[in-house]
Amino acid sequence: MKKNILEGINAFLFDLDGSLVDSMWMWPAIDREFLLSRGKEVPKDLNDDIDGLSMSDDAKYFKKRFGLADKEEDLIDIWNHMALDHYRNDCPLKPGAGEFIEYLKSEHIKIGLVSSNSRVLVTAATKANGVYDDFDTFVTSEDVLHGKPDPQCYILAAKRLDVEPSSCLVAEDLTVGIRAGKEAGMRVIAVEDEYSAWQDADKKQQADLMISDYRELIP
Repeated sequence: MKKNILEGINAFLFDLDGSLVDSMWMWPAIDREFLLSRGKEVPKDLNDDIDGLSMSDDAKYFKKRFGLADKEEDLIDIWNHMALDHYRNDCPLKPGAGEFIEYLKSEHIKIGLVSSNSRVLVTAATKANGVYDDFDTFVTSEDVLHGKPDPQCYILAAKRLDVEPSSCLVAEDLTVGIRAGKEAGMRVIAVEDEYSAWQDADKKQQADLMISDYRELIP
C-alpha cells in the first residue's frame, strides 16, 4: 500500500496539530490553565468533547458548558495569545515531514494545509518550521462554517487547488479528521501521535494507511 498510496495523487493535504507538527500536548495544558483562571474545574471528558473542533466551535462549547459571558471572538483571541509562543518555539515538525514536503515539491504535487485552528496560529507554526512558503493553500477555521468532521474544509481545499477530491491524499491524526477527509471523497493517511494513541485501532480501521514517519511514503 505504501508504494502506491501516492499513485494518481495531485494534492497532499496536511492537518496541522498532531499531523504536521507535534503540538497536541499543548492544548490540554492551555484549556486547563484557562479554566482554572476562571475558577472552573476541568472535566475529565473535555478532550473527548472538543477533539477536532474548530476554534469557533470550541468557543461556543466553552461558553455553553462553562457559562462564560465572553464573546466567541474574545475567547479565540485569548487562546491564540496563549498558544502563539508555543507554536513559535515548541512545536517541531512530525518525523520525516520536512523531507516528505520536499519530495512532494519535486513531484509537482500540490500541497495544502487544512486545520480547525486559526490562521494566525497556522501561520506561526509553519513559519517557525520553515515550511510556510511550501504550501499552495491554507484552509483554517475562519474559512468554514463547520469544523471537522464536516468535510467542507477539505472540499474547499480541493476547490482552491483546482483538483478533484478523489485525487487528494489527506494526513490526519484524529478520527474526526479522518472522517472529514473520507466524507470529502479523499484517501486518508492516519498519522501516529502520542496524544491520540487511544484512537489507534479506530484510526487504522478508518484510514487507508497508518504511518509513524512521513519518510515511509517516499519511494
